[in-house]
Amino acid sequence: MSSEETAPKTPRLSEGNAVEEAAPTMRPAGVAHVLSDSGANHRRHSVAPEVEVATTRCAVCLEIVAASGPKCPECDEPLGAEGTSPPSSAAPWSGLSPSLREPPGASWLGLHWRPLVTVGAVTALICTGVALRYLAPDRHVPTTQKPAGPTAAPACQPSCWNGEACKEGQCVWQKPNDVKHVGAKGPTISGPFSLPKDVTDALPLDDERFAVALLTGTRIQSARTGEVQSVLNDTPQSRRLHRVGDTVYATSPQRIYVIDVATTRLLKTIEMGEGVSDIAVGASGRRVLASMPSAHAVAVIATEYHAETERIGFGDDSVGALGIDDSGKRALVATGAIPLPGLPNNPGGAAYAFDPSRFASAQDRVRTSLVGNPVSVLMTPDGAASYVVLRAGDSIVPLEWQPSGAVRRKDAIKTCREPEQIELLRQGRRALVRCNEGRALEVIDLATATTVARIPLNARAVDMVISPDGEQAIVALPDEGRSAVALVDLNTYDVSTLPLGAEPTRVRLAPDGDTALILSERAKVAWVIR
Repeated sequence: MSSEETAPKTPRLSEGNAVEEAAPTMRPAGVAHVLSDSGANHRRHSVAPEVEVATTRCAVCLEIVAASGPKCPECDEPLGAEGTSPPSSAAPWSGLSPSLREPPGASWLGLHWRPLVTVGAVTALICTGVALRYLAPDRHVPTTQKPAGPTAAPACQPSCWNGEACKEGQCVWQKPNDVKHVGAKGPTISGPFSLPKDVTDALPLDDERFAVALLTGTRIQSARTGEVQSVLNDTPQSRRLHRVGDTVYATSPQRIYVIDVATTRLLKTIEMGEGVSDIAVGASGRRVLASMPSAHAVAVIATEYHAETERIGFGDDSVGALGIDDSGKRALVATGAIPLPGLPNNPGGAAYAFDPSRFASAQDRVRTSLVGNPVSVLMTPDGAASYVVLRAGDSIVPLEWQPSGAVRRKDAIKTCREPEQIELLRQGRRALVRCNEGRALEVIDLATATTVARIPLNARAVDMVISPDGEQAIVALPDEGRSAVALVDLNTYDVSTLPLGAEPTRVRLAPDGDTALILSERAKVAWVIR
């Protein structure tokens, strides 16, 4: 072999020809390398056999590179590092051959167990649902169509009274949280406390004090010991005491005295010119109606400044018992009166419907004749109905109010003998009637106008009060040698009596209902029950 053959060939430059250089590719030994010159002349040069280069696959980028370098020329990662794996940015495995994608020695189940588990779980869930559907009770009953949206709670018709809440289409009375009744944990009696001979009325102010109406003034006494705490000499000839909010209205033959409960001082004197027989207070406490039998009129008093704002006359009829609704726009006054013991009843009578919020000149006085001595009146809180007690007729007459302001008389409800008083029971929309000669109490359902219960008593019932929580009635039962006061549970109609040493004539309650005062006008004594 000559030196020309052994020397490496270098590319030659010829005129008008570009230099051709072999591409830097690795070829197996024995492959000829041909350089073509310009024109039709071609030379075939024999190329020396190239050295075989060892290759390897990069564990990171999976490219085949020379194994001589320490790093991969493609990804610049170390070659032959243990535990290396392709990064997330590396080429996808799907482009590789099956021999490269499958780990060595892996079985078919080892490669496909994840999709098998997923398909099996979904199939089991579907089969379980189908099995439960066919095993469910009443599966053949057609399902009702679901409403498009949430349905509103049914409204109460008619509208609920003050103090009631509409629940599932029914009006339910909500008892106030700050009221109670006497003897919730066992009644206790304090007294008797001696009173002056000219006593006409008594009223508990709170748990510790009560007021006494005298001809010489108004006296404040202790409800624990009966001791006199103060005397209001500027309230002469006090006849009746009425609680009006934070004040007490003491009536006299010509005027009304306004006494502050907290300080027991006289705030104002309202000149009436005539005597007042009954007082009705509206639910808001802003207006007071005072009936004046001798004046044949009803006075409207504003409690904000304790002054008479209007006086409504009723012809020649002597008015007495009053009733007013919660709105203060509907009121009813009766012309009857309870006679003195031994005297006969007034056979006649009437009731007037009027609007206390209007001037007297704009009143539509609607007269309803009620034969039988109407002595007590009840107005429902919404003003839709009224009830008049006929003492001589042994009945109650419902009156339905019309939108025009007129009233329509309905069928009478028979009661026990000589009913004298009717009071509202807000729980269940009932009424409680006290009968004197009948010696009983009757519970009337106002919705159906029927008697639902009769509570017999062992003596004549002369006075009655209802606790503010509506759970108890206290009744005075005078009887020679067996006088007592009855505590009636208005939920179960059970009666418990507390014996007294004298005949009770009046019963009065404190505003919270926890304290009651029993007055005996004959014996001139008083008891306090807690």
